[in-house]
Amino acid sequence: MPDIRNYALLALTVLAGVLGLSTWHYHSLAKTSGLALQVQNAAVVATNTAAARLLEQRMKERDAKQAELDKRHQAQEKTDATAVTQIAADDRRQRSAPVVVRVRDCTRDAGGSSGGAAGAAAAGTDAGAADAGTASGVLSEAGAGRLADALTAIEKGAAAYASCKADLFRARGLPVPADVAAAVADRPPAE
Repeated sequence: MPDIRNYALLALTVLAGVLGLSTWHYHSLAKTSGLALQVQNAAVVATNTAAARLLEQRMKERDAKQAELDKRHQAQEKTDATAVTQIAADDRRQRSAPVVVRVRDCTRDAGGSSGGAAGAAAAGTDAGAADAGTASGVLSEAGAGRLADALTAIEKGAAAYASCKADLFRARGLPVPADVAAAVADRPPAE
């Protein structure tokens, strides 16, 4: 019978060789993984650095745009304040002066409703000729106040519309049409 000790020694030698080769393989695999991890970490650091630079650049651009918008907003606020002041001055001037209106002669309309001969005679073929005899008068205080309120509201609406329209053209980088620029620029200064 062969010697068992030789077989055992051979088995141990083979087992030690296999264990050595597997250890060497796992060691080289760990080394490769470590290098790959270092490369990946370097890429992450480079990406983070580039992202930080890009973020800083974008924040500077945003701050510059915000400063420009703030400047435009302040200019628009000044324009609007000037318009509101002018409208208030116009309102005071309109309220202090009497309102003169043209009063139509309404006798032909009143006569037409009675069905009499006077109404038929007044409603002749030349209806516009009856308005030739118009007169002027002064509105009552309540009527003048309502008219002044309406005119003030119209002026405020027109000023806001012209201001916004001019700002819209400027915001889009388009030239402001002459009629819009004139409506905004030709406002007389506040008294």
